[in-house]
Amino acid sequence: MRFVVLTVLILGLVSTLGCLGPSGPPIQWSRNIAPFAECQDSKLNDDNTHSVGETSRLIVETTGRITREDQEEEENFTQATLSWAKQQPIQRIVVIADKGKLEFFEIQVGDEPGDWRTIKSVKNHFQDQYKFQLPEPIHARRLRLKVPKKWESRRMGGQKRRTRGEGGAEVGIFKQIRDIQVFYALPPEEPATQPATSQ
Repeated sequence: MRFVVLTVLILGLVSTLGCLGPSGPPIQWSRNIAPFAECQDSKLNDDNTHSVGETSRLIVETTGRITREDQEEEENFTQATLSWAKQQPIQRIVVIADKGKLEFFEIQVGDEPGDWRTIKSVKNHFQDQYKFQLPEPIHARRLRLKVPKKWESRRMGGQKRRTRGEGGAEVGIFKQIRDIQVFYALPPEEPATQPATSQ
């Protein structure tokens, strides 16, 4: 009897929560705007998941003197940067890489040299796709993935962290990425107007 009552309660709760879910039409996304950007490796944003590009050396852009922090950033990170001729709305970002090849990275946006702003720090990502969506678009001329050259890995859940030399992240400094895709939400379609009826 208790099992039946518990089952009825669970089903009622699930149906109630389903009614409280988001309503309205699904978001319609733009076409992928990443292929229209300049990139140091054209395979990173060619809209082809069968090709493989690589991150490149991170070079700190500054108009003044390079600081110790700048030098450490250049020594410890690589980058994949997309640059458009003018500001673009950036709202949904998809990064595709082979499983375990891109466990840690930061998604950054910027306009002027040296003004990078991190919008998402990704840690312990083991899947072949990473999807990030903002509630509202950010307008920027540049998008960058800032990727550490090495990291400690936890690929086998629950076991001790493994360093690169123990089978963690690969020895290669530059990280392989299959594709970077960028989208923004299209305006909702106007509802069809009803034709006027004659009386």
